[in-house]
Amino acid sequence: MPSLRCNRCLRTSSIRAHSRDSRAFTLIEVILALVVLGGALAILGEVMQLANSSAVDARAETQAQLLASSVMDEIMAGVQDDSPVTRQPLDVTDATRWLYSVETGTSDVVGVYPLVVTVEQDLEARFNPVKFRLVRWMPTVAETSESEEEAAASQQQGGGQSGGAGSAGNAGGAGGPGSTL
Repeated sequence: MPSLRCNRCLRTSSIRAHSRDSRAFTLIEVILALVVLGGALAILGEVMQLANSSAVDARAETQAQLLASSVMDEIMAGVQDDSPVTRQPLDVTDATRWLYSVETGTSDVVGVYPLVVTVEQDLEARFNPVKFRLVRWMPTVAETSESEEEAAASQQQGGGQSGGAGSAGNAGGAGGPGSTL
C-alpha cells in the first residue's frame, strides 16, 4: 500500500497548491475585468455627451420661447409696430445671434387676425438651429376700455348735454343717464 499513500500525498499537495492559486486573480480575469470596465466607461461617456447635447438644445429652445414672447409683448404694449419684418437681429447678450420675424395673416373669422412672431438662431443648417413660432390672435378693431365705453354710452343717451341751460327743465337738476327729459 505504499503506492496509495504516495497517491494521497500527491493529491493533498496539489490541493494545497490549487488553494494557494485560487486566492489570486489570473491574468485572464484581470484583462476581462479591465475590458468590462473600459466598455462601461465608454458607454457612460456617450450617455453624458448625449445628456449635455440635450441640455444645450433645451436651453436654446427656452431662450427662443422667451425672446418670442418678449417681442410679442413689445408689440402688444405698442413699443414696436406690428408691421411685417423678416429676419431682423435681436439685441441679446448671448454668444449666438438671434433673428426675429413678424408676420400678419388673414382669417376667415371676422374681427381677428393672426400675428406671428418667429425667433430663430442665426446658425448654419448643419448646426441644427432652434426656431420657435408664436401665434397670437389680435382684434382688427381697436379695443376700448370700459370707462371709454361708458362715456360714449352716456353721451349717446344724454345727447351730449353738460348742465347749464339744458338741465333747466329738470327740477332735480342732473340730466344724466336714467333721468327723463
